[in-house]
Amino acid sequence: MPKSEHAVAAERRHLGELANEFAVVSLTLDTTGNGPRLLVEDLESGTQVFLSPLELASFTLATDQDRADWLRVGAYRDERRDLWVHGEGRAAAGSAG
Repeated sequence: MPKSEHAVAAERRHLGELANEFAVVSLTLDTTGNGPRLLVEDLESGTQVFLSPLELASFTLATDQDRADWLRVGAYRDERRDLWVHGEGRAAAGSAG
């Protein structure tokens, strides 16, 4: 039986928003799944992602290049997409990594 909207809201705690000149995101602690996770919403596009503790811990191991490759919003969206489309991004490198 699906949870009511009220029940889901009771299992989420808004933590705040982070903003700069490039992006604004909302952060919410979500406990509606099998375990706690972070709900990150891009307030410009409305897109959302749930991140588990494992995924969040993986961010701490990312290199500066890894983080640069993740930029896909605002002024960076077209610039980063062009790199991937023209075969300069990591996805185009295939298994040579």
